[in-house]
This record gives sequence, C-alpha cells and structure tokens, in this order.
Amino acid sequence: MRFSLRFALTALLFTFGLIALASSFFGSNAASAAQVREAFFSGPTGIATCGSHVWVTNASGNSVTELNASNGAQVKIISSAAGGLSEPMGIAANGNDLWVTNLSSNSVAEINCGTGASIHSIDSGSLNSPVAVAVGGTKVWVASQAHLSDPAGNVIPNSSSVTSYSTSSGSLDESISGTNANGLDGSSGISVSAGNVWITNANGNSVTELNAKSGHVVRDVEGNVGGFKWPMGITSTGAEVWVENLYGNSLTEINGSTGSVMRVVTGDGLNGPDSICVLGKEIWVTNLFGNSVTELSARDGSLIRVIQSKSDGFSAPTGITGGGSTIWVTNQWSNTVTELVATNGSLQRIIR
Repeated sequence: MRFSLRFALTALLFTFGLIALASSFFGSNAASAAQVREAFFSGPTGIATCGSHVWVTNASGNSVTELNASNGAQVKIISSAAGGLSEPMGIAANGNDLWVTNLSSNSVAEINCGTGASIHSIDSGSLNSPVAVAVGGTKVWVASQAHLSDPAGNVIPNSSSVTSYSTSSGSLDESISGTNANGLDGSSGISVSAGNVWITNANGNSVTELNAKSGHVVRDVEGNVGGFKWPMGITSTGAEVWVENLYGNSLTEINGSTGSVMRVVTGDGLNGPDSICVLGKEIWVTNLFGNSVTELSARDGSLIRVIQSKSDGFSAPTGITGGGSTIWVTNQWSNTVTELVATNGSLQRIIR
C-alpha cells in the first residue's frame, strides 16, 4: 500500500472530523469586521513567504497560488502545465526562488518568486513521494515518505529517503536512503538549522539528524526517548528543535546541540498537531483535529494562547508560516487561508 499524506489526512479527517468540528472555545480572538478577499485554493496544504508575497500549494488543484502579503489579494495562480506541479505538498523559499515537492510525480519544482516562472523540474535522486522541503545555505533538502509496504502488503522498513540539491543549479548533491542506522522511515517533516538537518519519521516514530555538509548521520532520536507518536511537523529556533506528535497530541523539544530531549509539552489545546513555525520568540502550531492554532513561548514551551473561534475559519488547518507581524494558516476543508495578527492572535482576514 502506498503511503500518501493526502490519503492519511483524508482518513484522519473522516475519523476525527465530527469531533474536530465541534464548537469549543478558548475565548474569541477574532475581529468582527475582518476583511474577506477573493483568491482561489484547492486543497491548500503548504505555505511559505517569499519577499512581499505568500505562496500556497494546492494539493487537489495541482497548482500554486500567489498572494500579496500586505492585503491578501491574489496575484496569480501557477498551474500544473506552467510549473510542472502534480499534487504539490511542501514548499520553501530562499532569496528569489521557491521549492515545491510534487507527491504524485516524484519531483521538485523550482519557481522564481518574482515572476512565477518555472526554473527547474527536478526528478533526480531518490524522490519517492516527496512531501517536505527545507533550504539551508547552498542546499535544498527534500524528505520523501516512499512506499511503506510492498505489493504483498509487507512493511518495508526504512524505505524513505532524503535528497539534497544545489540551490544555484538544481543539480543533485546528496541522496540518502533509509537504513537501520539513520532510521528514515515515513519521513514527513524536515528542517535545517545550525549546520544540521532534522527529519521526522512518522512511521518509525523517531527523528533523524544529519550533518548538512556531509549528509552523514549525527544521531537517530527514537520514540522511547522523545515520546514521539507519528511525528510530523518540525522546526528549529537555533538552540532547540521542536517536533509535533500528530497522534500524541504533544510537542517534543530537543536540544539542538546534544540531541537530548528537554521536554514534552501536552495539553495547551494540542489536538492533532500537524504543522509548526517559529516567528520571533513564539512557536505557532496548527491542530488538525482541533481546528485551532496554539501559540507557545519558544523559550520554555509555556502556553500563550489557543485560538479556536468560529470566526477564524480554521477547518483542517494543515500549513502555517509567519512573516513580519503576520501568521498565515491553510485550511484544507474550507479551501481558505486564515491570516492572524501575530502580536495578539486576532483575525486579520480570511482569504477565499
């Protein structure tokens, strides 16, 4: 059985959807007169900022939507024909370029942020259901979930991979297949910080750390140490690495230097934590099952607020990013993007 994040999310949403949509409030943070603007999304999943614009991958629409960050207005939609997009999932930006993973075509698209023009369509290396991408220095890193079972239904351990490319040319730099030593197994999230690459392994319930320069394994942090339970999103503040546990309803904080687990955060509205980002001194988390967003202190993981108002439009929130004083969240069920004011969590607008 092929593992697809789209199929996994569908199953999760059908299983937990009625619960997730129940009305539950931690206090309204919405502005009643928030502006609603027009755009187009189809299964919005990944989201990233590049310059003065925000870019959203449409997994169901085989496209990427570009928005003006200042007012939420649609700038353009890049179609599959123009950008080589096929079930685009993860997205990351560096300088003037965007990097997009295509789950169905086993490829990575490089797109110019300024013009929206396609630069490269990359299919070299071990790209097998690529879902997550991160940029660090002169390399772009891609995590592929791969096939987790053979045609007979037998589980294939360590069947995932991590691939890196040159940001300047798109050429293949490194291709790392899963082994017992590196623990790559259902790799779902990726982050680059302080010279190291961190990968979540959803199927293996572990986190792999690689040296960004050599691609060599630094360590594999296992679930019995980190409390991992289907780890998905991952981000780094520099000194610490934060991991979301989708089925554990928790966050695991790891020391970025030693790989030791510092704490496991539970409660705080964490309900199917799926995507995570850091903005300033705060960590922002989407709760897939809870239709909410949790804001925590990056210093100690303490709760700042849980945003769960009907007015905020959260509906299977799956992607999150921040820039300036703004947080953007993609909502798969409602085909919308919610824009929040980062300083107080209030609603800026819902983009439809």
